[in-house]
Parts: sequence; structure tokens; C-alpha cells
Amino acid sequence: MMLALRESDGGGLIPVEAVQNIPAMRQAVAEVLQQAGILDVPGGWTAPPMIRGIRPARPQSCRSCQAWGIRSFCPGCRGWRDNADQFDAGDCTRCMREDVLLRDGLCRGCCLDITLNGLQTRHQPWRQLMLGAPFTFNTTVHLAYVRHDAGQPGFQPHWKRSPERERTTSAHRLIPGQDPLFPMARDWSRIASRPLTELPLLTPGDEELVTALLEEAQQLRWREGPRDKCVRALRVLASWLGTDAPIPEEDIRTLSAATARSGPGPRLAQFLARRDRLVPAQRKNTDAVRVESAIAQYNGNIADELRIWVKVLCGGGRWEHPATTWVTIRRYLGYLKPVLADWQAAGVSSLREIDREEVDNALKARQGRTAEGFHSAARSLFRALKQERVIFADPTRGFTVTAVEKVPRSIPSDSLKGIIERTPMTAYKLIVALVAVHALGLNEITRLPASALNLSDGRLTVRRPGRRHVVYLDELTYELAAEWIRERHLLWPMSSNPHLIMNRFTAMNTDAPPISRSTIKDVFTALGLSGQRVRIDRILHEAQLTADPLHLIRLFGISEVTAVRYIHAAHPERTGKFLR
Repeated sequence: MMLALRESDGGGLIPVEAVQNIPAMRQAVAEVLQQAGILDVPGGWTAPPMIRGIRPARPQSCRSCQAWGIRSFCPGCRGWRDNADQFDAGDCTRCMREDVLLRDGLCRGCCLDITLNGLQTRHQPWRQLMLGAPFTFNTTVHLAYVRHDAGQPGFQPHWKRSPERERTTSAHRLIPGQDPLFPMARDWSRIASRPLTELPLLTPGDEELVTALLEEAQQLRWREGPRDKCVRALRVLASWLGTDAPIPEEDIRTLSAATARSGPGPRLAQFLARRDRLVPAQRKNTDAVRVESAIAQYNGNIADELRIWVKVLCGGGRWEHPATTWVTIRRYLGYLKPVLADWQAAGVSSLREIDREEVDNALKARQGRTAEGFHSAARSLFRALKQERVIFADPTRGFTVTAVEKVPRSIPSDSLKGIIERTPMTAYKLIVALVAVHALGLNEITRLPASALNLSDGRLTVRRPGRRHVVYLDELTYELAAEWIRERHLLWPMSSNPHLIMNRFTAMNTDAPPISRSTIKDVFTALGLSGQRVRIDRILHEAQLTADPLHLIRLFGISEVTAVRYIHAAHPERTGKFLR
């Protein structure tokens, strides 16, 4: 081969790299070529020894069951052969193979075929070709030791049978009227994934409650996924805790967290609450949780002083006064957060170290609404600390910030072009139309009841504090509203939610909550706009067409002060004050 290669290359010396590609006799061929002087080798070079590899196995069929693999006998047939004394020898009554090991008159290949394809193939005179080791581990190892019932080959493999054990009711069932001595959170991680057959037995009362849940799910037309999750969770809770006493809501939440992120928690809790079988969990105010988590980010002294301030705002402290809402406290802390971070980075360990100069620098670094918000929050903070005698003097005393009057601004027309067509869903299109055409507020849309819509008269009644505003629907909004009512009835015909706009999270919630404001914000964010700015642009556009504030009041239901402000923004030449 080397000589033929040399002739094809036109003669000359054979490169040493060609010798390394020889599969066998590499060293002997190199020595012969080197002695003949036709091998181009550097000084002192010797051919590397031949490394003998493992010969790959050839594919072949098992001699016993004829499963296609790479061994003469698959592991299962070797097991039968090693235990030949436990089997009969002879001809298979099904495939007619001669002189093979038999069980109930069948060879191992027929036993596997009947086990995999069912008892209806017992009298079938042929077998399906199967794959052997190592291609199918289950059919070659586990099914090699199949134990059939007498007279019924392939009835059920032993490794598929669940062990027979006696099931009783749980010893941990809750007793009505008995409170726990030491309440502790239960860990459901080990029980949540167990098969239901391994859990304790259900009592007739437990079964009635499960049946009632299935009937309610059918009436409300729950989807199969949420229904199965709720039923399984109720069976797990009922089998372990029972249904004689109310089930704590904390256990439902823990079980839901142990099974899946979108577990059956809310629906199952509402179902049990309607039947007085639920111990409600103590719900924390989300704003209060955010305030506490934000305060925990600061050093010890500053964090303690902020907690004193929060206590005073909540109605505590040395002087009695009305409590401030957690929403306002969270907003105050949002204005203070960047300033407190700068002070803490500068080495301030306590708010006692803050003087008027530092407050003045913080105010000068901010403008507009940001400066006004920081001034209100800082004044509240240091007044509360002085009241509780934590500081000696209020560093914010004497500072004033001019109130900023925000002038309405219009949106470029190219940004508003086709916003309804770009909105994907019917409900979202109706929301955009109510804001962009009729200038309804985002909070108003979330609270709109379905009864406020009168399609026969083409009206939408919006109730506001102390008055009501009637919206006369234009043709586009009317068509969107009618289409949404039809779609809503098709999606959730059994929904008891009274609100006009709802989604899959609120439709079947028996608490009948409205959709969140963030949902409407996300609709406009996807369009690259702000819902509030779209509403302002609509009112401002109408104000530019007319100078009558009464027209704006009748059309949009806004107050007199707001209407005059929009007229002044649209026609500054009539006020004598030109905008800069």
C-alpha cells in the first residue's frame, strides 16, 4: 500500500505521516521502508507501537427470543438459561419454535410479546420483532423475570404491581374544637407527590366533599388542569387532616407550593370557605411588607429610626392622631430611599447627624415633583423623630418648595395611529377605546360593573363620587363592547364576577375581584404609550377644538377646575400667561 501510494505521488520519499495512518503492522512497515531508504524520517525517529483496540461488537439477534441487539443472548434469556431447572423444555405452543425453555407452554419471546401487547394476542401465531439489549433496557431486563398468573400469560409484571398493604384512616386528622398546643407549619413536600393509593383512606364525609368539588367544577366549567389540581389537593388534605374540622389555609398554600407554582390554592380555599371548612390565613398588607423590606436594607440606627417614624404614622407614638395609609408611607419611603442611600454611603450612621445643609443639598439636587415629594417625606420623617425625642431639632423646618403645576401635553399623532388595531385581544381593544376615545380613568375601568353597559341605548354609566357620568358610545366602541360581551359569555358562561372587564384570573374567582391597574398599564406599555397620557391627550385635543369648559365637563365628566386647566393649556393666549 505504501509503495502504491509512492507511485501515485510520482516517486520520491514517503512522508513519515503516511506510516502513522496504517491500521496494522505499523512498526514493521516503517522499519522495512527505512532500511530501503525510501522513508523520509528525521534523525532518531522510531515508529510508534500499534495500540490494539477493542473490536466493536456486531449487531445480531438473540438466539433464544430473537430480539435484535449486539449479544448472542439478551440478559433476560441468560436469566432463563441460568435458571433452566425452573422452566419446561419443548416446543412453543404459540410461535412453534422447537426445543426452547417454556413457561405455561410459551417461550420467553411470546411471554414478552403478550405482556407488551395484551392478552388478546395469546392465540396469535406470530410475534412482533423486538429490540434487545442495550437498546431497550426495560424489555430485556425487567420483563425477563415476568411472573404470570396461572393460565394467563402476560397478565401483569411483578414490577408493575403495587405491594398489597392495609390502608386505614390517618392518625393526624383534625378534631373539631381542639386547637393545637404548639402551632407549627407542616411540610407537605414528601406527601404532595405520592400516589393517592399510598395515602390514608377517606371517610364517607371526605368523599362527599370531593364529590361536591367535582360538581361545582363542572357547573363553573373549570378547565381540566385546574380541576384535577384542586381535586388532588383536596384528596391529599382530606386523607391526612380530614374534613371534620376546618382546614388551615396555610396548609393549602404550602401544599400548592410543594406541587407546582400555579397550584390549586385560591380556588380550593374559596370552595372550603363557602362550606365553613377553612381557617383563613392572616393576610399581610403588601405595602406594609414592602415598607419593612425596604427599611431592613439600612444600618441598625437608621433602620430603628425609620421604624419609629412608621410607628408614628400608623397612629402610635406619644401623641394620638389619625393613622396614615400604608400606600402613603410606601410613597414617602420611595422619595427618601435615594437620599438615605447617599447619606449612608457618606458614612452617616444615624439621622441625628443630618443638619439643614444636607437637607438643602438634597432639595437643590431635585426638581419638580421629585423635590416636592422628598420635601413632604423628609418633613414627615424629622417631625415624627422630634416628637418622639429621637432628635433635638428638625432640620427641615423653614424649607419651602414651590408647588409644581404640570401642564397637559399632547402625544404625537404618529404614536396614536392605529393603536386599537395594534391591540391583540377584544377586551384590551375595548380598554384602549374607553381611554383614547372617551377619556375614562384607568381606575374607573377596573371598577366598571357589567350592569353599567346598556347596549340597547348605546350608553355606559360611570359612577363617580357624588355624581354619575353617562358615556354615549360611538360606533367603534359599541362594536367592541358588543363583541366583548359575546366573547365573555363564551369563555366564562358561569362566572359570577360582576365587573365588565375581567380575565382568566378574576373570572372564576368567587371573591369577584376587579382586574388590577397594572393589567391596564401593561396594555398601553405594549403599545409604547402611557394610559394616563393617552387620556390627557384626548381631553386636550377636545379642548383645542373648543374654548368652552362646560363642553368638556359634559363630554368627559371632569370637574370645573380640571376643565379650566385644560382650556388654559390649549389656549394660553386667552389667559394672558404664555407657557414657556
